[in-house]
Amino acid sequence: MAVELRTAEPLMQVRIFRVRAFLVENAVLGIAMLTFIPVFFFASEYAQIALGKSASEAGLYLLYFFLGFVVASQIGGRMLDTRGAKRPVSLGCALSALGFLLWAGKVTDLDFSHQMWQVILAGAGMGMMLSPASTDAVNRASRLSYGEATGITQTVRNYAASLGLAVLGTVSVTEFRRHLTHSLTARGLPPDQAADQARTIAQAHTTAQGGSGTIPAFVRMDFAESTRTVLYCMAGVMAVAAVVAHFGLRPGLQEEHPDDPPQVTPDRS
Repeated sequence: MAVELRTAEPLMQVRIFRVRAFLVENAVLGIAMLTFIPVFFFASEYAQIALGKSASEAGLYLLYFFLGFVVASQIGGRMLDTRGAKRPVSLGCALSALGFLLWAGKVTDLDFSHQMWQVILAGAGMGMMLSPASTDAVNRASRLSYGEATGITQTVRNYAASLGLAVLGTVSVTEFRRHLTHSLTARGLPPDQAADQARTIAQAHTTAQGGSGTIPAFVRMDFAESTRTVLYCMAGVMAVAAVVAHFGLRPGLQEEHPDDPPQVTPDRS
């Protein structure tokens, strides 16, 4: 970064990070992306393994998340135009955290009808914050390169999504094996054998194609337990994003440029 500041034609105009809103919104996007892309993978795996759905039925399961996402993204966009980015970004992160938290409490019911509104709420919160945060961050480019600002934002989002999938995947596998080991030990297997068999079962069923008749009930429940842990982690991540947005963003419509003093229009709502 220091080298880029001294270079006549830098690869990246790092001065843009002096813009408070650009910096904070990229931080929020990075945090939120730890969950946004991974949730599709884990929800699909949960639907196939724990609920015994087919791959196509798992896709329908995810449609409820997008139902909330699409509707709330329109609301978030209107809030951005009239009141600035802080309210939709902060509120969206908080709603998503609440949705993931409530969803986590229902996954062990092994009944999607008990989870529908929680899934919709999680998607709605994500939709409300994602569009305003992305749009407002890129609009901060001002006299700097618009394409450059877009590239920075997309890089942050893609890197965070990959990191989130890796970390949460590790959490999921670890928890799945732990629950399986406990279940097998309770069924009379010695601890060492239970751990080995749990590893084998975990490897087999993480590539399962669904069908509750081919997956033992205790395996389905153990996978649901591991999914619950992942969703609790997602709720915590989105809660952190909400805190960063609430304390980092200024209220009201803002016209802020890297080379100019910040100007804030007070929120009169």
